[in-house]
Amino acid sequence: MSDELPVYNTDDKIPKTTLLLSIIQHFFAIAVYMTYPVIISAAVAGTAGMTANLISLTLIGCGISTLLLSSKRFGTGFPMPIIPNSSYLPASVLAAGAGGIPLLSGMLIISGVLEMIISRFTGFFRRIFPEEITGVVLFLLGIAIIPFAFPLFFGSTNESPLDPAATAVGCITLLSIILFSIINKRFFKFYSTILGMGVGMLSAILLGVFSIDTFSEALGLALFSIPTPAFLVGYDFNPALIAPFVIGVICIIMKTAGNLTLLSSYTKKGDRKTLSRGLLLEGAGLSITGALGGIGVGTSSSDAGLVVSTGIASRKVGFGVGVLLILFGFMPAVAWGFNILPGPILGAVLLYAITFVMIGGIQSISSRVLDTRRTFVVILPILIGVSSAVCPYLYSGLPSWAELFFASPLTAGSITAVLLGLVLKLGIPHKQSAVLGKEEVSEFVLSCAKLWTLDRLETSVIIRDTEERADGGVVTLTLSRDRSTLLVSAGGLEKRYLLQ
Repeated sequence: MSDELPVYNTDDKIPKTTLLLSIIQHFFAIAVYMTYPVIISAAVAGTAGMTANLISLTLIGCGISTLLLSSKRFGTGFPMPIIPNSSYLPASVLAAGAGGIPLLSGMLIISGVLEMIISRFTGFFRRIFPEEITGVVLFLLGIAIIPFAFPLFFGSTNESPLDPAATAVGCITLLSIILFSIINKRFFKFYSTILGMGVGMLSAILLGVFSIDTFSEALGLALFSIPTPAFLVGYDFNPALIAPFVIGVICIIMKTAGNLTLLSSYTKKGDRKTLSRGLLLEGAGLSITGALGGIGVGTSSSDAGLVVSTGIASRKVGFGVGVLLILFGFMPAVAWGFNILPGPILGAVLLYAITFVMIGGIQSISSRVLDTRRTFVVILPILIGVSSAVCPYLYSGLPSWAELFFASPLTAGSITAVLLGLVLKLGIPHKQSAVLGKEEVSEFVLSCAKLWTLDRLETSVIIRDTEERADGGVVTLTLSRDRSTLLVSAGGLEKRYLLQ
């Protein structure tokens, strides 16, 4: 990421109007993913009432989880809205189809506990999720979103061709958001998404994509209603579904690691405990949402991208979004509203937000000094991930557990990146020594940086400091790396560098 800090950082005071409108923007970014409960409900031929109940309970669970995760004392301190997550969608559809909502709820509770356990071993995960791996995950998130975002954007349903009117609405919405975001006025930058959606909704009405008469359907809905929680029905468990849910947990951990890397880099507020706290509370939020009767949830890359694009990183936005989600969970009209928002508008918002996530992934990858083996760790998983999106038929004949592996570019690419990264780390020495002249120092340090995949800026600092120590001529240079530091010994003098 660039060195530019947010306009409003995590602890900064934020004007009330800016706060309110920012909360609304994040809510609309979340709205895109509220179609997931509809998909899962359809898997069990759910009624409209069941679908609305599933949406309401998911909203409440997301709200509670968002409050926990956005807390500075207990969570990450970042505005981190929790949303229905696609990583759990394949497994959730299987669970709902096999045993209904009770089985889905039971499997989600267990998945959340598993993530909470894993959060206690972040030191291990830092070794298997280095910066370039999280960068791959962030990039693949954009690829994984294509099958979902583009049909919405183009008004395509059931693999039908694009709809010209819907496409026009999507293009108008996206272009409006982009134009508002690049205007050199703070107001337009902050509220580009809301303003763009407003223009998009007007165009949808004018082009016949959305009818004003639709709003009359909401008149018969109750203002407040208490949804039926899952614990009144009970929970179920199926050992055969452990594998697909574990895959979902692994993918969500990698996604969250990427989101936290993005926000930590942008706000300069993260520390080494941020990932542990984030995963712990994300897992707790997943178990809570499952216990209530909602669907699988996790951190939102779209909202992380929205933080970067608007420059508003105040955690008060996260608290506001959490409260709003809980409140809306008790309002039937909101669940109804998610089903009437024009798809092209939601698709445009999603494409805009995910752009910043993908560029964050590219920057994470490019921030490291990579040798040939680490280049393969980056490129090969991306190719495998893309293949699962553009050539899904290649994997259709595999066993069911293997098909789940290739069900999403995110799943296939992320797991491949981790496994390949671990394999290609074998045999790498942790200590390098040489007797060098000053003119050879730079090349030697750079070779070590490639070997250990150091940060480019850190490498430049180490080269400069080491060249200064070798100013007298020949020097014995030793570089030794452990988990988080690099010890440089030059001419009998030692200096330790804390690595990112």
